[in-house]
Amino acid sequence: MSRALRRSFVWTSIGALFLDQLTKNIIYGMFTRPGARPSVPLVGEILKISFTTNPHGVFGIAFGAPIIHLILQCVGISLVLFFGLKTKSTLLGFAYGIILGGALGNLIDRFRLGYVIDFLDFEIRPLHFRWFTFNLADAFIVIGVLLIFLYEIISGVKEKRQKTEREEQHEDACLSGQQFHNPD
Repeated sequence: MSRALRRSFVWTSIGALFLDQLTKNIIYGMFTRPGARPSVPLVGEILKISFTTNPHGVFGIAFGAPIIHLILQCVGISLVLFFGLKTKSTLLGFAYGIILGGALGNLIDRFRLGYVIDFLDFEIRPLHFRWFTFNLADAFIVIGVLLIFLYEIISGVKEKRQKTEREEQHEDACLSGQQFHNPD
């Protein structure tokens, strides 16, 4: 990984972590004071800000003692660091950076508070659809994972196209009686 790409990965992580912690602190201050409203609409009744806490894991699912959640987060963070520092792609560096910032944000909450602060409440009542309440860290993690999947899909399509073009060039060269050197 180049120095510029590494710096970009680190600053992206720091930026995501900062935004996550800033929003959680603002939300905590807004909703824990006496007389605070239970929720604040952002986009009608579809997207609201509602303060809630999550002492468990992903989507509030409890799977073992709290130490298990911490261990799994630390393992995940280690893997993101490994792949993030190893990548040669700007897009992947950005994706791993926001994943790392989000994961660190939730880990800080768990160490500092014993739970994660969630506040983005998404619901479409006519469809009887309500998503789990989440935070920016969760959004960063999901967006980062989607970017990695998108990158891998596009890379796979490009690689397949290049391989097909090389095979066609080889076939054309063979048909015309030319020697063709295949670097693969």
